[in-house]
Amino acid sequence: MNFLYNRKKTAIIYNDIEYSYRDVINSAKCYSSLISIEKDERVVIFTENRPEFIYAFFAIWDKEGIAVNIDGSYEVEQVAYVLKDSDPKYIFVSENNYETAVKAKELSNSNVTIIKFENIDVKSCFVSEEAGIKQPEDDKVIVILYTSGTTGEPKGVMLTFSNIMSNMNAVREIEVITEKDRILGVLPFHHVLPLCTTILIPIYFGGLLVILKELSSDALRAALGKYKITVVIGVPRIWEMLHKGIMAKINASGVTKKIFKIAEKIGSETISKKIFKKVHEGFGGCINLFVSGGAKLDGNITRDFRTLGFKMLEGYGLTETSPIISFNRPNDIKAGTVGIVIPGVTVKIAEDGEILVTGANVMKGYYGKPEATAQAIDEEGWFHTGDLGYFDEGHLVISGRKKEMIVLSNGKNINPVEIEIELQRASAGVIKEVAVMEHNNHLMALIYPDFDMTRHMGIVNVKEDLKWKIIDGYNAAAPNYRKILETKIISKELPKTKLGKVQRFKLKDFLKEADTDSEKKEVSDYVETEEYIRLKSYLQKVHSDAVITPDSHLEIDIGMDSLDNVELIAYLEANYGVVISEEDLSKYKLVRELADFIKEQGKEFKESETDWKKIFSTPVEQKIPHGISFATFINFLILKPAFKFYAKLNKGGMEKIPDGPIIFAGNHQSMIDAFAFGQLLTYKQSKKTYYLGTSEQFMEPWKKWVANHSNIIIIDLNKNIKESLKVLAKVLKEGNNVVIFPEGARTRDGEIQDFKKSFAILSKELEVPVVVFGIDGAYNIMTPGSSEIKKGEFSVEILEVIEPKNLTVEEIVEETKQCVINYLKRDKK
Repeated sequence: MNFLYNRKKTAIIYNDIEYSYRDVINSAKCYSSLISIEKDERVVIFTENRPEFIYAFFAIWDKEGIAVNIDGSYEVEQVAYVLKDSDPKYIFVSENNYETAVKAKELSNSNVTIIKFENIDVKSCFVSEEAGIKQPEDDKVIVILYTSGTTGEPKGVMLTFSNIMSNMNAVREIEVITEKDRILGVLPFHHVLPLCTTILIPIYFGGLLVILKELSSDALRAALGKYKITVVIGVPRIWEMLHKGIMAKINASGVTKKIFKIAEKIGSETISKKIFKKVHEGFGGCINLFVSGGAKLDGNITRDFRTLGFKMLEGYGLTETSPIISFNRPNDIKAGTVGIVIPGVTVKIAEDGEILVTGANVMKGYYGKPEATAQAIDEEGWFHTGDLGYFDEGHLVISGRKKEMIVLSNGKNINPVEIEIELQRASAGVIKEVAVMEHNNHLMALIYPDFDMTRHMGIVNVKEDLKWKIIDGYNAAAPNYRKILETKIISKELPKTKLGKVQRFKLKDFLKEADTDSEKKEVSDYVETEEYIRLKSYLQKVHSDAVITPDSHLEIDIGMDSLDNVELIAYLEANYGVVISEEDLSKYKLVRELADFIKEQGKEFKESETDWKKIFSTPVEQKIPHGISFATFINFLILKPAFKFYAKLNKGGMEKIPDGPIIFAGNHQSMIDAFAFGQLLTYKQSKKTYYLGTSEQFMEPWKKWVANHSNIIIIDLNKNIKESLKVLAKVLKEGNNVVIFPEGARTRDGEIQDFKKSFAILSKELEVPVVVFGIDGAYNIMTPGSSEIKKGEFSVEILEVIEPKNLTVEEIVEETKQCVINYLKRDKK
């Protein structure tokens, strides 16, 4: 019986060229004539997605060999590993991979024969009209697929014909895909999911496969419409990208947001298709199904696509299970689950929560690795997936991966994937990739931002924005053992498999590399202009410990913060006559980008220092609140008793406070710090003392009202730091006081953080003394993320008065910080 026969229709479309089933058979037979192999000898296919991959696969099948499909983007060492491990007789390659194959052959000392697709003349081959590709025997190994290596060294998974057929028969029985479907091939063919679902199933059922030559949003959109695609099989990364784009447009308008919410409540696919007709037209207008596999998909994405009128079927499986174990049915989709187990397969949950599988889909074993096979498949025939899960009304739910679970010293088990999904969901597209890992016995988040999105949203301080908006928001709702206590922003993608799974075993080395990565950054073809050399010299003075190259990221690699940006803007104006806003400055992320901008827009260079006095003397646009302070009234009337009888406040040092103007500067431990500090002041002092608040903290109307009727100065960390400093300067010039927490935010672990220098600049330039205060114990009274004030005892004390006259800005910062550190250590001696 033939598996592949002439159906007298188009089988494949690639690069706008149609290939019939007859063409596929002829080409496969031609390729088959080029290889002389015995039964079960191995032949490697090493290429990008293209029809020749399919011809080579069926050619090996035709000769009763075993196809070894490997990633078309493999490096020399990876190909050499496969050549050593599988000992193939031939390797099919494309022109793109030929040199890599030659070097891998030499490195591995292999005798493999290299066959290049471009050298094959299919037209010269004679193939009879009746020819087809026969079905192999059920127990015949037809393919070896190397695991992607999310946990270590790749292993060759041997799949038999009956393994593959178990999946295809299940799909046919449930009628998910039929001969009428047009399937878009976007995933790399070397992986088991696209091999089975985008090559073998369409060809076996008589459908049509459209292969994308390049994976881009434009190419994807064009193919969907042009070829009337009905089924797209992808991985979560693709659906996340598409979902982000669609939802950004919907959320951009209050009207469309309301329409979406109404459609969500109605829950009718038919109505949604009419409401969101334009969205469907954007996908070609013929989509029946979206299918997701390869990794866990956020259930919200499934729900949102359903609201838009699309069926999103999420499934589950591994290379070792051919790959499908379960998937949602078109008429029984349960978002957040991977569906119902397919016919012919049995799943049970072990005592420790691991998913065990048995059935016709389970692999024969790992090639040449009997011990590894015995570890994976027990004596009773159960394959141990390594995944954790449970059943929810017959639907399988994946809760994590055993080897990827983080176990802290307190014995708590944490699934990093769940946290990562929460963070990405909360980021509204700002987080492109995230990995949660254990670091120094606490949770750390490695975040790769979407810099295009941050630029579009006008986010100047990516680190601050992510840390205090996203991480803080997550921590507020998370139990203590699941809180993210450390965040690292990275400037390159995380290590991942081809299907987008994070390779967690590489994260520790990746973190080490990220810490030293700026030293490796090079742009070989970048010509160092005078503007670049001067800019580099300036940045080196600001951050002497940074290694600066043309490709250094100003914020992530060098460490430029909001205040640094204000100084940089002043430097550009004073030295080059370039006037630029903080928001526009954020568009230039790399040193070379900013240097090129200076070269294009700058005037003749005139060396000059940053003139803060000049900046502070310019007119202030922001309104400064005056009059009776509502917050002061509340502080004295309501909070004073609370700090006396509930959260007992110990005060001290008030006699050290001189007459104004004064800059109060101290550490920041909790949300009650400002209120507690206010208890040290007399009513008269309180009326003349101003506090800082961020725009995010005062978004609600009632909070804005409180700010406008109190001594609270609102700043926008992404837009008007310079204006905020000018406002503070004006407040001080008028004889008032300001309270500044130089750390910029509350401590997340109880430890004191770096002090930013804005308060010291104000002190030095305006000759205003710094009154240092210390807060101790407030961290335990109100821990980060908590809305509850605990009963207890804490202290706020005035420590020292620092006169700026004979000190530098840096010395003011250091003396202030050291004073607080000494205070916090006083009881620990």
